[in-house]
Amino acid sequence: MIYNYEDINPEDQDRDQEQLQQQEPIIPNYEAEFVSAKTFLQRVSPDTGDNMYDHLSDCLNKILAERPDNVIDFFEEYSRKVKERRHKPATDHLEDVYISPGRYTQAKRFMPLLRPPPPTDTNVDPEDEELADMSRNDMLQLLYFFEQAGIGLPKAEMFCLMLSMKKVIKNLPISSIRFWGKIHGLYKNYYVLETELKEEEYMRRNEEQNKEEEQLLETEPPPQMLEDVQQEALKALDQAEEEGEGDTKPPSKVPRPLPPIPQAIIEEVPEPPSEPYGVGVNKKVYYVTHEPGCEWVELPNVTPKQIRTARLIKKSFTGNLHQEIITWPAFDGTEKEYLRAQIARISAGTQISPLGFYTFGGGGGEEEEEEEAEEEEKGGGSPSTYNENPRFDPIPFNDMTDKSMSFWVHHTQYILPQGRTSWWNPYPSEDLGEEMGEEEEQGAEGPKAEPETGPPLLTPLSEDASLEAVPPWSVRSSSILTTEYAIAIVRSNLWPGAFCFSNQGKIFQNIYIGYGHKYIAHNFSPTPLPPVEQDYPLGPEIMEMTDPTGAEEEEWRIAHLPKPKPEKAAAEEEAEEEEEEDEDE
Repeated sequence: MIYNYEDINPEDQDRDQEQLQQQEPIIPNYEAEFVSAKTFLQRVSPDTGDNMYDHLSDCLNKILAERPDNVIDFFEEYSRKVKERRHKPATDHLEDVYISPGRYTQAKRFMPLLRPPPPTDTNVDPEDEELADMSRNDMLQLLYFFEQAGIGLPKAEMFCLMLSMKKVIKNLPISSIRFWGKIHGLYKNYYVLETELKEEEYMRRNEEQNKEEEQLLETEPPPQMLEDVQQEALKALDQAEEEGEGDTKPPSKVPRPLPPIPQAIIEEVPEPPSEPYGVGVNKKVYYVTHEPGCEWVELPNVTPKQIRTARLIKKSFTGNLHQEIITWPAFDGTEKEYLRAQIARISAGTQISPLGFYTFGGGGGEEEEEEEAEEEEKGGGSPSTYNENPRFDPIPFNDMTDKSMSFWVHHTQYILPQGRTSWWNPYPSEDLGEEMGEEEEQGAEGPKAEPETGPPLLTPLSEDASLEAVPPWSVRSSSILTTEYAIAIVRSNLWPGAFCFSNQGKIFQNIYIGYGHKYIAHNFSPTPLPPVEQDYPLGPEIMEMTDPTGAEEEEWRIAHLPKPKPEKAAAEEEAEEEEEEDEDE
């Protein structure tokens, strides 16, 4: 119902106001209101038995005890925690914390590493047991230096890697071990360990490899046998054709000659053999895993062909060791072999040390010196073994951070274009040239191969070639203010992710954390496919031509008609014919 105040009589309004003024004001009873409100808040919930009054009291007490900032922003969280604690049994002293599935699986994987190893029943003293030296694998100490360089892994991963490495050296015949680095993948990453096996293990593996190669040679037929099989197959086909045509056409007395077997015009260069265990690119054995605490998988030996192909392709790692590598040129193997080839290339180009830390010879005895001399005579290069220099004097810090890079050297052998660290002669007949006479040597004709050479071991970084005005190395100091406590940090520009640090003492370490790809100045362009080879030489016999028209055929026919003989020649021919007739009569 709508009232119109304009219709109300003003006298009635004055009378109502007088009545209101005559009434006494009502005074509220605060105590009754307080008791009523408190009684309302103390109503007990039939489900939980709690009331709002006690809950607010506990929340205010907790807030006043802790006095957090901006309590209004997360008051509801305090209310939830107070309610959870009220319904928690008194015997439960653990705080409920939500753990994600990833952290839970990671904790389950780390737990076996934190348990002490089970006692062994052998009578061998643990101190006398030959284990790899772990004195240089203090991952927490290395983490301190890597943090100053701005690289490295989280502290938990470094600690678990150290525990995992201790487990590896107890289960495998390893003489030395080192954390090589980490390679990122699309789905999973690779943690890499660089190890050296014991001499007995190297000898055993080389013997097994030689036996396998001998078995393969025995099973493969020689090339002459293959030609005989082809000839027999062609003869069988010819006989089958003759028998099939015998019903309609008599067989020819003279058999149809067989076409000659096509011979290869291009002679492929023999594939060099892979280097044995403990030599060259296979001197170290590498193990990989996806997460610290998982099982370590040993990578196979790398072959020269795999290294040559890896230089021509660029493939991202997926994290699956059995992933097929589909590229051009075709890679011989899966991602496991490709990963091993990239590790060999990275190690050969980025493993560096301060000048004088390693030296040739020393402590090897006469036998090692004789072996080094034989290797130098065969390969014509520098020795391939080195030892730590016990008389190494620390290099001044200013020299280590010098931009010329003259005080840092490579201590890993250079990989030749052939894919090996030592050159292998594909035509060993050339080695007999000295024994043959000069005349025989000049008269002999055959393929020749020029030996490949590379920089020797312990070559300074100042001799490295730059890539299109990009310096191969960069060096800096971790601190400019406190140089007496700073460390020198060297970074590779050709292999992004390769670092090396060295303090002002005798501690240095190499590490690689990247994607396993070499720097390319321009966009990567894959190798184009080879041109299609021609089966026959081009000529009019095999060239396609347009059909001639009727007019062209008539011109050709007229042009090829026999020419009329001249009159004198015709008279002479008639006289000769008459003479021949008279003689016959």
